[in-house]
Amino acid sequence: MIDTIERRYCIMADEMKTAANWAKELGVPEKKLKDAIKAAGIQPDAKKGACGFYSRQSAEKAKKSIKA
Repeated sequence: MIDTIERRYCIMADEMKTAANWAKELGVPEKKLKDAIKAAGIQPDAKKGACGFYSRQSAEKAKKSIKA
């Protein structure tokens, strides 16, 4: 639990984006990235209301699991 809290505060705010924004930046379809995040069991690094925000590391991890 402490690692999760520390991780959230160590990541700069400008590096936190929604899955949709990471999909655009990484050049992958939004649905595929969201499905990969769900399949890998990746939890949002931060939440604001109903929105989940992910770090670049989390988005890259999900992208690697996408089968071309």
